[in-house]
Amino acid sequence: MTNNSPYESEQKLTDPDYRAEMLTKVEALISVLEVAGQKVVTNIDAGSHDADRMLRVKRQVENTLKVCRRARTALRGTSPISKEDVFNTNIDDLCSQLVELV
Repeated sequence: MTNNSPYESEQKLTDPDYRAEMLTKVEALISVLEVAGQKVVTNIDAGSHDADRMLRVKRQVENTLKVCRRARTALRGTSPISKEDVFNTNIDDLCSQLVELV
């Protein structure tokens, strides 16, 4: 494994090919996390024996998804919001965050 300095990493982010590669990886990770989140919800709904653990896992998956979605947005640059972004947005969560800003 190579040890890149922060400066080298920042330089790579200006390379469109590198950004596209990272975006592909982030998109794949988002897909995997969404499926994992659905399975966790299914286990919770089915009355999993370890409901507390499943709730922790659900929270961790949701937090990781938020980070990945922010990374996806950053890697896309200043492109407009996609239809997928609109459909994946939790309106209640967004409203809660907006209320906190006021």
